[in-house]
Amino acid sequence: MVLGCSFASAQSFWNSAGTFAYCNYFVTTTNNGGVGAGYDELTAVCGYRYNSAIVGFDATTANLGQPAFGKGVIVGDAIFDAEADAYTGFQWTAWVSDKVSKQKHGHFSGPYGWIGVAASFGGTYFGDNYGYLSASGAAAGHGTYAGNPPEKLRK
Repeated sequence: MVLGCSFASAQSFWNSAGTFAYCNYFVTTTNNGGVGAGYDELTAVCGYRYNSAIVGFDATTANLGQPAFGKGVIVGDAIFDAEADAYTGFQWTAWVSDKVSKQKHGHFSGPYGWIGVAASFGGTYFGDNYGYLSASGAAAGHGTYAGNPPEKLRK
């Protein structure tokens, strides 16, 4: 997707049952040369003091047993530090599909649209979380160009 200076892309994260939209959403502000950057919007709906930085690369993840995979982007997210309003030493990394999840009659169907993994500064893996990706939910109506997930990054 080609992004201009006056708009951004936003996508909402839903749980794996498709019944709950998380309060945060990604806003992509830079998309150039295979690199994407922006922020995880945490102030508008979640009520946190700060948003968190996100940055990553165009990536295709293989179907190796994880619940979410395919074409999209992989980004590092400083969400733990933003939530704590301090350095935590924890890392959240997410793969986000280049397509929103399909919905039929108000219910999600098909593959998941995102998966994230968490670890500590000492290398301890805490686990993952995954679910559906949508242009509705927290991202809808917040002054962003909602409706477009992070497509293949512009080369």
